[in-house]
Formats: sequence, C-alpha cells, structure tokens
Amino acid sequence: MPWCPKCKAEYREGFTECSTCRVPLVDTLPEENEENKKPEEFVLPDGMEKPIAVYTAKNRLEAEMVCDMLRENDIVVLHRPAAFRQIQAYSGADARFGVEIVVDASQTARARALIDEMNHSFAEAPVDEEELARLAEEQAMQVPEQPMEDNASFKLLPVVAGVIAVALLLLYLVSNRM
Repeated sequence: MPWCPKCKAEYREGFTECSTCRVPLVDTLPEENEENKKPEEFVLPDGMEKPIAVYTAKNRLEAEMVCDMLRENDIVVLHRPAAFRQIQAYSGADARFGVEIVVDASQTARARALIDEMNHSFAEAPVDEEELARLAEEQAMQVPEQPMEDNASFKLLPVVAGVIAVALLLLYLVSNRM
C-alpha cells in the first residue's frame, strides 16, 4: 500500500500523490526508533505562511470540491477537520464537525469571494439527477479498480449445502423406519 511520507496517510493501490500534502507517495514508511522520534510538526504547504480558515465545509466531498476550485484559481489550500482528530475518530463522522478550508492570509479575500461565487452559482442552478449520475460515473472511472477479494465463505457454501442435504436424507430415512 502506498503511504504519504509527510502526513503518513495510507492510500489504496493506484494512487500516486497525497491529496492533502500534494507529495508523491512511497511504498513504505521509514521505521522510526522511539529514541530518535521527534515530536510531529505540522508542515505548511509551499506558498502558505500564515494559514487562515476561510470556510467550513459540511463534509469531505464538499471540502474537496472547494479545494479543487481554489487550486484551479492558483490559491494554495489545505483542509483539516474542524474539530480535533480524536473527537472525530470517536464520533466516526466528519459531517458533525465539518472540514475547514485553510488558505494563506494574503489570499483570504479572494478565496472567500470565489467560494461565495461558487455557492451562489449552486444555489441558482441546482444540479439535476442526470448531472449527478454523470458526475458519479465520471468519478468512478477515475478511481482505480480494486481486485476482487477471495471470500472463503462462498467456497464453503457447496460443502455446507451438501452436509445439510445428507443430514436431511438421514433424518428422513431414520424417521421412516420407525
């Protein structure tokens, strides 16, 4: 499995770049000794000196959409859970807390204007069912295909069915002899 060397996130096969850090993924992470382990430092992306949260998305999908739009407009951006990761891990849902979109302080006004414009355009022209289906299909085509998992329980199904059939036959024969 590929890993991000910065944030240490694990990715599925087929991915080559970390979606948060924008760095190439590696096959294995270097082992760290407890003695040599430094406290983790948060590393800002290149071009971001003073991070400012400009928007809180309701979920990761909305956050990715906003981040992609800002990147297309040459704004360095990152996203992070709006609440502590520990709380998010216990709750299991990021929609409850949201996802903060963070940009450099010098880009806050422009980023907020672009986000407002995007939200306004969505409010004016909601996406219809066919467009959503097309977008979902398009996204599914971009995700690398996962190999089918070998499920051992399905291999045992004929054996279990045979055992049940033999047991029913024996029960039938024994009940007819009495």
